[in-house]
Amino acid sequence: EGHSFMVRRARFKLSGHAYKSWLKYNFQYDWSQPILRDFYITVDRFSWLQLRVGRGKVIYNDERVSSSGAQQFVNRSILNDVFTIDRQQGGQLMGRLFDNSPADINYVVGVFAGRGVGERLNDDTNLMYAARLQWNTIGDPIDFTQSDYKFTQRLQLNIAVGAATNKSNCTAFETDSTSCRRLPGSSYPQLAAGAAPGSQAGLFKVDQAVFEVRSVYKGLYFKHEAHVKRVTDQSVTNNAWPREAEMWGGLVQLGYFPHSVLDFIPAELEVAGRYAWLDPNINVSVNNQEEYTGILNWFANGHNNKLSFEITQHVLQNPAGGNVTEQRYRSQWEFSF
Repeated sequence: EGHSFMVRRARFKLSGHAYKSWLKYNFQYDWSQPILRDFYITVDRFSWLQLRVGRGKVIYNDERVSSSGAQQFVNRSILNDVFTIDRQQGGQLMGRLFDNSPADINYVVGVFAGRGVGERLNDDTNLMYAARLQWNTIGDPIDFTQSDYKFTQRLQLNIAVGAATNKSNCTAFETDSTSCRRLPGSSYPQLAAGAAPGSQAGLFKVDQAVFEVRSVYKGLYFKHEAHVKRVTDQSVTNNAWPREAEMWGGLVQLGYFPHSVLDFIPAELEVAGRYAWLDPNINVSVNNQEEYTGILNWFANGHNNKLSFEITQHVLQNPAGGNVTEQRYRSQWEFSF
């Protein structure tokens, strides 16, 4: 509609420990929105049991938990808008059990207010519950960071499942002052602007799950995520209105540093591709969305100093017939210090 410039991200981060090395804190403020994104304390005394309390990301799936500064692509896929749990206020217990054995696992369980970080209070007496279980089948747990620019010499393969349930007036989240929102294109009753806490309290029950596979080895990074989400409108008392909407989605992404096999190619160059697919309502036919993305990354200093050039093709099916396609070209300099 017009021409514009925008400061997409301008964030101040502070992390460290206080008094004891195992008493850690994390703070992040976004000046461009503005909003306090992270503010939490982690009691990290034991590897098998840690406690995190405050405001921050729910440890649910890699695509959202990995920082925007540690992504393989310029931004997250089309799945993120629909399936993200994003940041919440609450507490999480986590740890690693049976290290370096066939049963080597990481676990996370959490309880949250369930309305995102832009809302100070819950809208009812219901809370959000989330959990993640990761099996470290080969090697150690992979950090929530993408691309294998460190050329990991030992194969690592992690398989994880996660689930979450929540009752609130939200069907989706994002990290801003109106974090509690409704799914894009939703026909459900919309939350009125400036609505007071408790308005339409607990209107929706949202249940979702994720399956995830990640692997790194000698410059190769692979990831797959599969999502399902069901939204139930609890205000419905008859069949005059669709009571439930169920959505599915998945992605596959693969990146590689060709220097590993072709010495003449600079070690800093990574080539990667991603395919993502979304069905925003399985009860409606011919409404799928697809994303095809390719990227070139130049790692001058890991993710702290990285240049990227990305090409994306979006395909949107139209139930009335025909597809809508769009090409997007993006370049980015990721710089953190």
